[in-house]
Amino acid sequence: MKWPASPTILVVGAVTIGIVVAAVYLPSLRPNQNPSKVTNMTQKMMTVCVGRFTIDLPEDAQVEFAGARIAGVNIAAQSGYTEHQRQSDIKELEQGLALKKNEYGQPSLEKKLDVDAINFTSVMMYYGRLKPISIMEYGKRIPGTEEGITVSAFGIKDAVSYRFSSKDLASPRYEDNVLKVVKNFEALAPGQIPTNPGFCVERGLVREPLDADENETVTLFVSLPGHPDLAIRLDTTIKTNSAEEPLLARDANSSVQRENPSHFKSLRKGPRTINGIPGGEVMEKVKEFNGTSAHSFMWEGAGKVNDVLAPTVTLELETGQGRPGEPVNSTLSDDEVRQLWERVSSSLKLRATSTAKGGQAAAAQKVALGELAATGRTCPQTGFWECKESANVVGGSHKFFREGENMPPVTLSAAPGLWEKLSGVSRSEQLATVWKLVDYEAVADDGIATSTPAGEGGGASIGQAMPDDPDSAVS
Repeated sequence: MKWPASPTILVVGAVTIGIVVAAVYLPSLRPNQNPSKVTNMTQKMMTVCVGRFTIDLPEDAQVEFAGARIAGVNIAAQSGYTEHQRQSDIKELEQGLALKKNEYGQPSLEKKLDVDAINFTSVMMYYGRLKPISIMEYGKRIPGTEEGITVSAFGIKDAVSYRFSSKDLASPRYEDNVLKVVKNFEALAPGQIPTNPGFCVERGLVREPLDADENETVTLFVSLPGHPDLAIRLDTTIKTNSAEEPLLARDANSSVQRENPSHFKSLRKGPRTINGIPGGEVMEKVKEFNGTSAHSFMWEGAGKVNDVLAPTVTLELETGQGRPGEPVNSTLSDDEVRQLWERVSSSLKLRATSTAKGGQAAAAQKVALGELAATGRTCPQTGFWECKESANVVGGSHKFFREGENMPPVTLSAAPGLWEKLSGVSRSEQLATVWKLVDYEAVADDGIATSTPAGEGGGASIGQAMPDDPDSAVS
């Protein structure tokens, strides 16, 4: 006969079972007592300057820059470069150009000169001049007014090659864009975070003054040792269109998600402000068609139209990246990816810049306000200048010039005719003018060149306004 268990035995049995259950399951419920792989990965971080921003990344991360472009000028850096290689590259280009003619049947290479950047010297060449492009209007050929020119510059500093190039720049309107970028370029040491205001590219800084007309853009790619499936990307560019659809709206209208809802699991979604930068965030786990699991995290700060200090900035983190068409399982769990994302994304911020003692530094005042300087004269004073024309001036009538620069002509946009209205092509003309000094340069606490209330109009500029696609500027 089997006797029923006593209450004491039942209690002891329940306690024993509870201990066993706790031993099996509680480790997955309580915080891990051992540092996770992400904790170890992010124990030592490095700060990287990208465009107008800085971001913290794991110290052993491998970073690559791409697409650095300002005012239609492409900027590329290459480490492990020698002076011998630079001279060889210059000679190779020269020899190739010696065998070519431009569209006028003249030698392709027009001029070669040495140009001083902030801390090194570049060799610059102008070549490949193109004839103005004609257009057809009502069956009649209308000749264009601007030629095209290609410009390349070769610099070296501390075994890093700096190559500046722009193809088919509208001449003469944008011909000196490469020259201006090179003159404002500062080579940086590995890991150096500059204190001067400007735009960071790989191992370098394009110093102020710059404005939205320069269409600055750059992309950073990041990979992590031991996680070949993981990729981080940071992209920043000037916002030029107020109608651009923000991230959360694009996500809500995604046809891929709508047609494959079972393949997407939302981990977090909604507005998120990072260090004062408003934006939207989408964090998803993705089930690929081959059965593997991956992650797609994205944050986007939409920015403000034509504001260099509020560009569009996009940060992405993805896992499960195998060879094209062959996704793989993520090497990090959901929690680990979230932990890495929080650590990296929360560090994104506008780069702090320093100023002279006292928080504000004025330029040396060599001439009085009201000084006049005609087109072609050397600028006698760093500061803000206004031209006598007040309407239809491309880029605005209020501009920043440094002492020693040549005072430029102004470009005036003409009233559109029927053809311009139908085609969307605008007409313009250049005129000599007289510039008037209205304000000395001032550097505010944020390190950005500003003007006092005496000055009116737009921001600082190193040149004329640029079109959205400088390579198509020939008209």
